Amino acid sequence: MRARSLLVDQVHGQLRQAGAVAVVGPTGFGKTAVLDAVCTQWRSGGDPVVRLSSTPADAHLPYVPLVDLFTVCPADVSGELSDIQRATVDWVLRRVTGPEPDPALLRVTVLSCLQAWGRRARLLLAADDMHWWGPDSLDVFGFAARRSRGSVSLLAALRPDGPLAHDVLGGDAVEIAVPTLNAQESAAVARTFAIPQRTAARIHTATGGNPRLVWDIAAALARSGPPAVLDAQPLAPHARKALRTWLAGLAAPVHWVLLLAALTADPSLDVVRRAAGPSADAALADAEAAGLVKVAATVAFAAPVIQEGILAQASGEAVRQAHLTLATAAHGADDRLWHEACALAPAELPAHLIPALADAATAARERGEHTRAAEFALLAGGRTGGPRHDLLVTAARDAEAAGRFDLACTALDQLDRSRAVPAARAQARLAVVDAAGRGAALVADVAAQALAEATAADEPALISAAHLRLAHGLRISRGCHTDALAHARAAEEWAERAGDATTHAAALALTAEIEQCQGTPGRTALLRRALGTDTADSAARMPGHPGRTAVHFALLEDGLEQAERLLDELSPAPCPADRLWLLAETVHLHARRGEGAAAREKAHLLLDLTRDLGASPGPPWYAAAAAELAGGTLEQALLYADLGLTASQEDADSVFAAHCLHVSGTTRLLLRDTGAALADLLRVHDLVQDLGIADPAQIRYDADLAEALVAAGDLPAARHTLAGARRRAQGLGRRGVLASLDRAQALCHAAAGEFGPAEELLNRAARTFERLGYPLERGRVLLARSSLEQRRRRPARANEAQAAAETVFRKAGAPLWEPARPQGDQAQPWLAGLTDAEQLVAELVTQGRGNRDIAAALYVSVKTVEAALTRIYRKLEVRSRVQLMALVQKDGHLARR
Repeated sequence: MRARSLLVDQVHGQLRQAGAVAVVGPTGFGKTAVLDAVCTQWRSGGDPVVRLSSTPADAHLPYVPLVDLFTVCPADVSGELSDIQRATVDWVLRRVTGPEPDPALLRVTVLSCLQAWGRRARLLLAADDMHWWGPDSLDVFGFAARRSRGSVSLLAALRPDGPLAHDVLGGDAVEIAVPTLNAQESAAVARTFAIPQRTAARIHTATGGNPRLVWDIAAALARSGPPAVLDAQPLAPHARKALRTWLAGLAAPVHWVLLLAALTADPSLDVVRRAAGPSADAALADAEAAGLVKVAATVAFAAPVIQEGILAQASGEAVRQAHLTLATAAHGADDRLWHEACALAPAELPAHLIPALADAATAARERGEHTRAAEFALLAGGRTGGPRHDLLVTAARDAEAAGRFDLACTALDQLDRSRAVPAARAQARLAVVDAAGRGAALVADVAAQALAEATAADEPALISAAHLRLAHGLRISRGCHTDALAHARAAEEWAERAGDATTHAAALALTAEIEQCQGTPGRTALLRRALGTDTADSAARMPGHPGRTAVHFALLEDGLEQAERLLDELSPAPCPADRLWLLAETVHLHARRGEGAAAREKAHLLLDLTRDLGASPGPPWYAAAAAELAGGTLEQALLYADLGLTASQEDADSVFAAHCLHVSGTTRLLLRDTGAALADLLRVHDLVQDLGIADPAQIRYDADLAEALVAAGDLPAARHTLAGARRRAQGLGRRGVLASLDRAQALCHAAAGEFGPAEELLNRAARTFERLGYPLERGRVLLARSSLEQRRRRPARANEAQAAAETVFRKAGAPLWEPARPQGDQAQPWLAGLTDAEQLVAELVTQGRGNRDIAAALYVSVKTVEAALTRIYRKLEVRSRVQLMALVQKDGHLARR
């Protein structure tokens, strides 16, 4: 990974400069891997490296790390030692027996060895696992290391709770902390093992970005078979090896206090102390020193998977005793009730506790703690011998509100095993589908089964709700096809029959959205009917909610102020799933307005919330890519778009896959990677056709595709693309789309030498984007104007337009959407007079490419390449490839002279 590579380069550079570096980080942060990489770099220069290390089993043995030094010490270095020093070396290597040498003699012997070796070569002494070194080894090493600076370079891996850098390396040693992996880096590790993005996000959250844990869990998951996208299996068993290392050697009181903290919903320091008794503080100190917890007002685990692992390895009896202990130490009545109930097996749960648990679930729900509510309801509803199906259904709904797909599945599983009535099972299945988020298409069979059960129960409201979920899933995976519309209309009919105003409004809104996507004008009337229905706020996360559809329609119509007002009306979001949607739409609103900093800030919050919930990562990655285009870097936008594409494909979310490909293609176009841009945008075109999307404002890719075709020299295809998109945009009154088409059409005219029409179109596009409040699009028009003026041989006007565009982007905090060419990158003399597209073709010809290869590289037809070559030959006054190559060689020779 790039971040790790940069860290290795930093450490290596500081070693060369300062001579002593300590790499500091908790257990599992990859310190040894950093040392390995630095040592490899050092050896690549022909310089020697000596690695010193120890293990827990060696901690009681004196001077074990010195064995590594003396074993590899060259004979000519040993020859410089005195007889008594060589005898000391023999004692350390156990070649002779006898009393332990004087510590002072050991210190001087090691120092003499290092100084003698340092005179012969640029030696690197790398000390690893120093927290396992005995005090005698640390003393000798510290003495020699501090005094050998200048003779040898020193590298050490240290834990925060271990020896201090200035004690072992000297006061001026450089300390470099090993950072945790960020979400992108964790995703990159997971992708090397073919782990789905959702699972990668779970791994990152569970490990806190601990590099060792991320790697171990991903590798273990891969060995057991790649998990399903919506897999919710526990991760702790896959981190068993790392956790066993962490927990090894800890005393029983430490294990006990960790178990108490792991079982407490809110592990305050006071509660843990009361439960653990007098030994609590000492045990917590040991756990903190081992890097397992951080102790302040609460006892926080360094990573959630550590908490899971502690629970997984504890025996059933230990867990029961811990719950009983916590029941007496807990402050709140609900906490005492929870621990009392958890201390009992389901068969032992007395009937009188059920109402109390149900009340606790209700109280947690009213506080907005939906996960806790689901846990209480599951505990109460799963009583062996007399399960409460109503509580299990409630648990599924609370789990869905919390975004906890795993808990929703648990509730459904208990209902299936207890043979609940079809209506109860159908309700739980619908909650599972909603909890899947944008992965609803992956659980289409669950929605279909819910429809069958609702039909068997003869429940019109449930039948309507099931049709609505099926329509939503098909909308995600197949777009605006007739099946999605048929289910949406069926949801309308059944909801009306049931008198269910909430589902009826959602079905109307979803129908309007699908028909609008198909290019059917005037669907706002359906939306107005939906908005006029008095629906409960709790339905905000239902597929097709009218408020969300209204925001979507406002953005299609370029009504940014209206969209902002509607978003304000939907705030604050009542549950996590709603907050995800609200944040994503806010990101897109800021991005369109050219408010890059605000867009990126909201995007970071969105990504954090997505990981916390384990929600579909595709739409958030897409929003983050749009935010980077508006206020970050093109490279980061490309990375986010790639992550979003992968996640969307895993979720079978074709709609957002197309969105991510559009961002990717646009970004590559702005980076002047024409071939790759055209490949992405042509994939968008194919997806849009497959999805039945006729409204060009749904995915605004047409102008970018036309621009890429112009850059590739395929003007007929660009004009054809623009004509079709313009016809659809005019029919729907899509002002913003029409303005972007004007910009692309102007580029077509300019490429054909039709400068007057190009200028008129650019003027019209600039006026439209000014009225709509799209500064970045206006800046892009200015860039197109600069390109036009360059073609017209007006360098002063071209520079003026370029400077105006840069001012627009700088004010918005956005990256320049057309990167300046590197200094000194002047056009070759033989390219003078050719268009950009012709230059691309000519350069590929000079590389020995055939016409078919050139066509494949530029994603155009062979006839387009042949036509471009005809123009090139005419402009350069040559008749063949051979003459073209001769011209290149001649101009290249003149340029070199």
